[in-house]
Amino acid sequence: MPTRAEILDTLAASQTQVMTFFQGLSPKDLERPATANGAPGEAPWRAKDHLAHLVKSERTIQQLLRHTLAGEARDVLLRLQYPEGMPLPGILGDLSALTSEEGQRLEMAVASVNQAYVDAHHDDSMQMLAADFLAARQDTVDLLHQFTDDQLAAPVPTVVGDQAAGDLFAGRAEHATEHMTSIEEGFRQGV
Repeated sequence: MPTRAEILDTLAASQTQVMTFFQGLSPKDLERPATANGAPGEAPWRAKDHLAHLVKSERTIQQLLRHTLAGEARDVLLRLQYPEGMPLPGILGDLSALTSEEGQRLEMAVASVNQAYVDAHHDDSMQMLAADFLAARQDTVDLLHQFTDDQLAAPVPTVVGDQAAGDLFAGRAEHATEHMTSIEEGFRQGV
């Protein structure tokens, strides 16, 4: 697990990378289709949609980490990660234990939640999305400072298995990089 200083450095570098990447895109590139959509029948995501999603993702991890900090029970933490109204799988917190049907249901439910957020922010300006991202990232950093070193090292149950809280914080950078890479690949392939 990374140290607190390493997490802070990773989050700061990621913030710079995200802002440089998205602000470096032309107005046309921000609006044109970039990647296929995970929700069936929905339009491809634009670069702006990916930035909106990064804000949602950051807020979602913050919710999980706040509940972790509050000492919520394992089953409560796991239930928080499944979309509201979705029938829960037989085994929570272990993707490999999901039946094929449960895995598909989870994938579609998450895609639907993500699409709903993207739809709600479809007409937001780049300035609004950038401000939302910066505010969300600052909230992540502020939340990080509330964790002790022992709490950062402690495992947090997630839908994909237990991860150290510190890894969840640092993972925001990796998630952002994945999205920027997907956008670049989508542009090259002409999605």
